[in-house]
Amino acid sequence: MARNKYPEETIQKILDVSYRLFLEKGYEHTSIQDIVHAIGMSKGAIYHHFKSKDEILERICEQYYSDIQWLDDILQDSSLNSLEKLKKIYYYELNDEKKRSYDIIALPMLKNPNMIVMQLQEAIHETGPLLTKLIEEGNADGSMHVKYPRQLAETMILLVNIWISPGCIPVSRDHFFKKILFYQDMLENLGLPLIDSKFVNVCMGYYDAVFSSVSWDT
Repeated sequence: MARNKYPEETIQKILDVSYRLFLEKGYEHTSIQDIVHAIGMSKGAIYHHFKSKDEILERICEQYYSDIQWLDDILQDSSLNSLEKLKKIYYYELNDEKKRSYDIIALPMLKNPNMIVMQLQEAIHETGPLLTKLIEEGNADGSMHVKYPRQLAETMILLVNIWISPGCIPVSRDHFFKKILFYQDMLENLGLPLIDSKFVNVCMGYYDAVFSSVSWDT
């Protein structure tokens, strides 16, 4: 068998085609055989690079979420105070169409407890220091008044990724709305006036775009 001279191109092709199929058919309704037919390569060639469909999904999400140039641009914007930067980060996360599409295909990953724990640990260790720094800078520029920056940063990560996230804890639109209002009150009482009416509307738009087609009981 001839050796593939361009494995990176093959891997990227598998990821690109799988991403398209996951969006079109849904992750759970896309089989490895579907990917094989769409790409035009053997099943063995795909398994040479990926052990399973789950691993393909993990790599797709890892590849997207590692692209943080947009985040650097916001953090380096000297015209914004720290609170404005934090709001802009949230707005991007919730409004970006491509981000929403990745969140949709990544929903099955949230059924795996090991994956949830791994993502939380990564968020605490990677996002935690960045969020802590933003809050500390907000205290310095007067846009925030938080007594325990690191502790609040880690609490925000846990709440957003577990309790608030309908992908992790399925809830109705109304219950999600009330969770956002609770989160708003909590942050304001802790010195971080992050959420306003515009922010709430953005959150509800995100819910409608990502979770409106999901049926669940509350």
